[in-house]
Amino acid sequence: MNTRSCYFGQTAQQVVADYFAWLRKTRALAIAAAVVLGVVAIVFVFLGCMIAYFICLAAILATAWLLRSKIGRRFRSLLDILGSDCDAEKYREVIEGVAQRDTKRRSMGVCLIELALAHYHAGRPIDALQLLSQVSFKSPKNILWIRAFNVEAIARNAVGDFAGRDAALERIAAFRTGTGINSAKRAVIDDILLGLNVQFRPVQQWGPADLDCMRKNAALADSRLTWISWKICEAEYQLAHGGVQEAASLLDEVVEGPVTPRAAANIERLRALV
Repeated sequence: MNTRSCYFGQTAQQVVADYFAWLRKTRALAIAAAVVLGVVAIVFVFLGCMIAYFICLAAILATAWLLRSKIGRRFRSLLDILGSDCDAEKYREVIEGVAQRDTKRRSMGVCLIELALAHYHAGRPIDALQLLSQVSFKSPKNILWIRAFNVEAIARNAVGDFAGRDAALERIAAFRTGTGINSAKRAVIDDILLGLNVQFRPVQQWGPADLDCMRKNAALADSRLTWISWKICEAEYQLAHGGVQEAASLLDEVVEGPVTPRAAANIERLRALV
């Protein structure tokens, strides 16, 4: 897996400038559409066409929802800088640029989580934990808490704070109790917990079921970053079970494309054992 994001080749400053230029244009179009619909709605009131009036109101609400959805998708696409390009420092700079322009602090919680993720993959888990300590959302049920606890768990594991790591896992599991048995949200939480529990288990305790999990997650990975993580896990599994050549092959496959500083450090650690 070695694809590039649509932001590859751009500097962080260019990405931020393009993002806010798009944001201004998109908001302006949405506002213009809402104004037109509002005027039309008023006209229908004077004409006595109340059904058409309510249709216009519904269209205004739909426009607001679409705007929010488009902005969310555009913001999430920035993650490809880390997920596809594995450029942790550029991603950090981009999110910092977005946060600095967010004068109303609407996205501060999200930005802090993403900055923490960037620091973690840059090899600075302590900085990641410091940022996560500042995260706050109005509702304790905000689904973004799961992402915050996820990043906290991997960062605490990296610094050897296993009690804190396990507490973060418990907080993720707590969200599971409020979801439907067959809901998509529960399935996502189950996948997160399964993956983290495999990665956090001591290498000596890994068995065939864990290897199957690693290979499955690598095959289904939605980003190069995730794919690399599971390939490195598989290489470590092979080393622990005497598969030196298999481990070397896996590591060679991974370094054919970009890797994060944290992944590079893990690859170097494992290659020293090959």
